Amino acid sequence: MVLFNNTKAMVKNGHDVHVMVGQKGTLTARLEELNVPVTLIPSLKRKISLKNDIQCYRTMRKLLHLHHPDIVISHSSKAGILCRLACYRNGIRNIFTVHGWSFTPGVKGMKRYMYLIIEKIMGRFTDHLIAVSEFDYNLALKNNIVPDSRMRVVYNGSPDLLEENALKASPVLTVLMTARFSYQKDHMTLFKALSMLKEAPIHVDLVGSGQSMPQYVALSEEMGIDHLITFHGESDKIPFFLNKADIFVLTSKFEGLPLSICEAMSVGIPVLATNVGGVSEMVTNDHNGYLIPKEDHVFLAEKLKTLIDNRTLLKTLGENSRKTFNQKFSIDQMAIATQEYINVILQKS
Repeated sequence: MVLFNNTKAMVKNGHDVHVMVGQKGTLTARLEELNVPVTLIPSLKRKISLKNDIQCYRTMRKLLHLHHPDIVISHSSKAGILCRLACYRNGIRNIFTVHGWSFTPGVKGMKRYMYLIIEKIMGRFTDHLIAVSEFDYNLALKNNIVPDSRMRVVYNGSPDLLEENALKASPVLTVLMTARFSYQKDHMTLFKALSMLKEAPIHVDLVGSGQSMPQYVALSEEMGIDHLITFHGESDKIPFFLNKADIFVLTSKFEGLPLSICEAMSVGIPVLATNVGGVSEMVTNDHNGYLIPKEDHVFLAEKLKTLIDNRTLLKTLGENSRKTFNQKFSIDQMAIATQEYINVILQKS
């Protein structure tokens, strides 16, 4: 979504943009609606494969040699590594956008240290770096990934998803969490909190899929909280769910700067999210929501109960969420900041 939002803004400002992706999907369909050229690289896959990765690298080099862009912006760890190497060999300036480091606190075991070593090596092939949060910026400085002269913080931005006169389910509050079912997103903390609120006037919409989703469906029944939850699976109707929600929850073990929180703030609802990564740069206690200590289901339950009992506070925190979005996390502000950084790089070069 960040890639699409930036691309849309750059096209609007008269730039020629070409996008390389690994597979077709919602992103490519939306880019085609903008008449943005999209090149499919089938060998670009998330899973590590020596054969595919070498083929992908060679394809990227050929495409970059063919188009020779003024600058290349890459996203995600795997694609970012291959793209930076291809740019380096072709003598093309590159920017790597960090959506949360793979060695961030919370990543399991030895993987964290392996990713740190890889990124320290890749720093030599990185001309410039965009960090989506001060947290990730400081993590890069601390670990000597690249010097601060080659980095800038650009917050993620979301389109304005607010729909006027959206219907709310009062007196029953709707709690929304949009996240895949995975170790990182830690739905268990939310489930434990709900087990303390079995009689509360709330309903929880869980939007997202993942291999562990069936386990959580069964677990909700075992815990006696299935009457509070609707599992929606994957959906392209996120704006619909956001506009009928009263509270947004995100219980991640680690994050960069979650776009889902940007989207939630755009519709003016309080955010209850774990205090990881750059979340504290988005959420302020008693202002637009609450920062939840990681895996602290008791604290989460207490804050949900607070908002259930105090609808005036619920409304105030929601209004402040909307203000925070307009001040710092809109798509326009992200696009302007990205464009300014690109201009600085090109002028220096």
